[in-house]
Amino acid sequence: MKKQATLVALLLGLGTACWAANPAAAPARSAAAQPMTKAAYESARDRIEAQRKADDKACKRLKGHARDLCRVQAKGREKAERAQLEARYEPSPEATQEAKFAVAEANYEVEKVRCEARKDRARDRCLKAAKAGREAAERQARVEKVDSTGGIFGKDGDDKPAKAGKS
Repeated sequence: MKKQATLVALLLGLGTACWAANPAAAPARSAAAQPMTKAAYESARDRIEAQRKADDKACKRLKGHARDLCRVQAKGREKAERAQLEARYEPSPEATQEAKFAVAEANYEVEKVRCEARKDRARDRCLKAAKAGREAAERQARVEKVDSTGGIFGKDGDDKPAKAGKS
């Protein structure tokens, strides 16, 4: 069983390395270029659920703090992937922003659990840094949403700057 898992991981790693070496070989990732069909959405949703179950099974082998961390990572990965899937299925600036918020929140939750292993001031600093990281990611998501919608002085359909008052 371990050999099969190692082989699968190796093959996935080689595929990723191949894409890194030749970006043209990588699948297209632009949501605007390739709208997601319902069948593809359901398939991706099922894949996320299967991955969550596999992660939960892997976490059961661990004990103590490692198990807690593993569970939070699995839960965060699922939430982030579901939000990103929703953003690809029904693309909009709001959905993209929500996906980025979900990723920021998942990362924050993982960092909080990592901070639990520390004591006193180190823990306080760790929690403060985790919170600052989440807030920075959320601010960045808000800025990117404003940029993608054109902001207060957005562009008209003909790529010319809009007149004041249009948005």
